[in-house]
Amino acid sequence: MFEPCVCGTGGKNTGQPSCVPTIDRTSKLILVKTFANDGTRNSILKSQFDPSTGVLPDVLIEGKINEADTSKRWYVTPKINAVADTRAEPVTFDVDGIPQIIDQGVRTFVGSYYGKSGSPTFAGVLNSFNCQDVSYFEISNNGDIVGMDNGVELLPIAIETGTLFAGVVRGTKTDLNSVSLTFAVNELERDEDLIQIGAAQIESKMLNKRGLVDMTGAALTTPLITATTVRLDLGFIYGAFNNAVPFEGLVAADLSVFNTTQSSSVVVSSAIAVVGLEGQYDVVLAAGAVSADTITVSLAKDGFELKPFTYLIP
Repeated sequence: MFEPCVCGTGGKNTGQPSCVPTIDRTSKLILVKTFANDGTRNSILKSQFDPSTGVLPDVLIEGKINEADTSKRWYVTPKINAVADTRAEPVTFDVDGIPQIIDQGVRTFVGSYYGKSGSPTFAGVLNSFNCQDVSYFEISNNGDIVGMDNGVELLPIAIETGTLFAGVVRGTKTDLNSVSLTFAVNELERDEDLIQIGAAQIESKMLNKRGLVDMTGAALTTPLITATTVRLDLGFIYGAFNNAVPFEGLVAADLSVFNTTQSSSVVVSSAIAVVGLEGQYDVVLAAGAVSADTITVSLAKDGFELKPFTYLIP
């Protein structure tokens, strides 16, 4: 937002100290809802830094990435390339041929995701944020977190609602497949409020962070489901038609099982990978369920999100 002239105010001093931190180019984005469902503004507070070291702790970063409340979660994207983050020329009105500035130009962000991030599925993931009130932090190439300074907290940079779009660019003999992301920054954001939390102030290596990976799952009817046994098929939303990328390495502790009919948790005794069938696991449950009970399965493992699914005990 361009602020009009205010009487009684003057120019600020133009000198600078010998060392002034600068913001490096964008390497990743952290998408976040602008406001949580409880009405609070998503931000990074000064009080969240370790008071003894002045460092933002890794446990806080991991907590935000794996936050159960999706309205408070940080959605870290893969590396983004070929970023152009530019503001258009100011909006002017000519008075006797002399342009008068009446508003700042629109700031537009454009970037591309390549390699496995250039998939149509990932474009759909990004477009799922289009109709929401969403903002973003930047992770710079040297691991800083970049946002907007309001003097009290670091706010994410607001995106103009309805402007975010991710499109698939098909590869050629000389180009890789890619997903092109573009959006307009909210008109109220001012460039002079951009500021970073330096990498040295962050316990985490932010460039190593990634967002949760969406999964799919189902209970198979062969072999026959019993009160204490079931075969699960777990995979990711990515893959080929009727051939999802399988989820590997499941252990019993990764599963959360609930008997919806009896309103009680179910202990998972074991989860054994089926030889030759990647992503399938024979799961043994503690006794207690009976015929016609509905069982709900979800995942209790950081870094992944499985939409809970149910099955009926015959």
